[in-house]
Amino acid sequence: MAGAKATGAIKAPIPELKGYMEKRLVLKLNGNRKVSGVLRGYDPFMNIVLDDARDETAANGQAPMGMIVVRAVHQTLAMRSAAVVNRVLGHRSGYGLIARYYSATPSRFTGTGKVDSLVLGIHQDQDVLPQLQTKLPAALAKQLADQSQLAKARGKLGECHVFYPTAAGKAESPFASLNRVALVGLGRLQLTSAAGLATNYTGERYRRALATGLKALKRHGAGHVGVAADDQAHVAGEASALALFYDSFQKKATAAKPDDNTNLAVSPVVVTPNQLTVATTSTATANSSAWAQGQAYGQAQNFARRLADMPANFMTPRLFCAQVQQQFAGLNHVTLHERDEAWASDQKMGCFLGVAQASAEPLRFLEIHYRGNPSASDTVDLGLVGKGVTFDTGGIDLKPSAGMVEMKGDMGGAACVAATMYGIATLQLPLNVYCAIPLCENMPGGKAIKPGDVLHAKNGLSVEILNTDAEGRLILADALYYTSTQYRPKALVDVATLTGAMMVALGSTYTGVFTNSDQLWQTLQQASDNTHELLWRCPMHPEYREGLLQTRVADIANITQGRAAGACSAAMFLREFVGQSPLLKASEGEPDASELEVETQGHPIHYAHIDMAGTMDSTSNDGYHTKGMSGK
Repeated sequence: MAGAKATGAIKAPIPELKGYMEKRLVLKLNGNRKVSGVLRGYDPFMNIVLDDARDETAANGQAPMGMIVVRAVHQTLAMRSAAVVNRVLGHRSGYGLIARYYSATPSRFTGTGKVDSLVLGIHQDQDVLPQLQTKLPAALAKQLADQSQLAKARGKLGECHVFYPTAAGKAESPFASLNRVALVGLGRLQLTSAAGLATNYTGERYRRALATGLKALKRHGAGHVGVAADDQAHVAGEASALALFYDSFQKKATAAKPDDNTNLAVSPVVVTPNQLTVATTSTATANSSAWAQGQAYGQAQNFARRLADMPANFMTPRLFCAQVQQQFAGLNHVTLHERDEAWASDQKMGCFLGVAQASAEPLRFLEIHYRGNPSASDTVDLGLVGKGVTFDTGGIDLKPSAGMVEMKGDMGGAACVAATMYGIATLQLPLNVYCAIPLCENMPGGKAIKPGDVLHAKNGLSVEILNTDAEGRLILADALYYTSTQYRPKALVDVATLTGAMMVALGSTYTGVFTNSDQLWQTLQQASDNTHELLWRCPMHPEYREGLLQTRVADIANITQGRAAGACSAAMFLREFVGQSPLLKASEGEPDASELEVETQGHPIHYAHIDMAGTMDSTSNDGYHTKGMSGK
């Protein structure tokens, strides 16, 4: 939304709407569309309810629309359902000094508009002038090469210099509108092979470098940035979305931050010494298609960032569900079900209920169905389960106060799987996917579970609680069993900020993966290589389960007594709830109870557990990173 305008030419940025209640506004939407209506309410996510709404761009005059919701996040109309309107209006009375909002994301394509700024990559081990001469007119290439020499630009990875071409440099007509050029370092053209280096490190370098250039041009007042993506259009599109992710926590409604992307457009461009052209969808170039797909990847990750980085009082289980429902509005082949405590009780999800029972915020179990292959509607190709602890105090085993503020991000797994489903639905992939997200808070209190308590999981196993801060595996246990037995997916992946042990083992560089399937690991590893999202396969062995069996009062404990291999024992705990439990099989006298193979009702399941505890957040603003939750 570019802004709001009321009677008397009153203008206001998004957060400053309090003074316009009950007034008729005209809102500008994407695609040069305008709607008008009487402002009835808005919520912390800046969903705006307009009554007596009218489409001001209707071909035959104003078209009545009734009561609508405008989604400020995407500058588009959202659902008109009464439930959404009532939920937004419910925030009206409580909306005070705190407003959370996100500016419009850059359009994928900007039509035929001219760019006023350009991002170009240069390699470290090559002379600057010859590199620029392949892209720019001779005079402009010479001017920028001379300026880069004065600035000591060497093309090192992460290096960025913004230059301002003079009239003599941009005399060629396609370049006359060019006011800024960011030269970004791509590092050495030839990389020495190194163990553990992902195959697509070239793409990662482009992603980091182009994002650095976009951020710099934004600071320098660019309006329309062209990105020379070469053969990395997908990476460039992703980088543009990630780099310009705008995440502002507004403290006072009267102190709007100007640092947003409302007036910034980014486009892929074709650059030669005689041409500077925006690559639009109408040109049907391979680059434009890849750019659009990359933007979809980036926007999906931004959705996860937004969910995970939200203050916990703005991202309770119910508000998480509301945000997901809003985000998925209008997407095809998607069905959502928001389940409550009564449903979880009927499902006998004792572990999930036990963790949630101390919180004043009611639990939710969110189901997302995507049916992109309706001809095989009975088949689920992939099942996803995400840990959704919207705030984790540790429970009775209270966490130290230092760092507890980051526990708003303990639903990072839930954010990631929800965003994955959003990306799948946006790209309309031809497969069927089911996603389960158990959502609750882990709080201390009179109703909290205690060390030594015993809970009964949905699959029938009794679980002794040796530590209430090992709660994530408890809610995942019931969700995994429900997903694996109810939908029997061919592959099942859970994602969770599960253990501090994983952070100790791999730090913040690699994400740990535990899987019983070489085939699934090869698929995940290929995806890791393609995207440079680094994964490391960790051991999944029955002996890691032995420490969990040292309990006198239950079938299994939720942690081991010692500190060794905590991430591995957690993975083996979860394995007990995928399909039929090896412990239950052993109690029934079946052979091979310790094997890792997973099946349910005769159907094999390729299972993987992803522990993202080390990579859940970013401490840097470098490249495409933003301080806060990473969304991956």
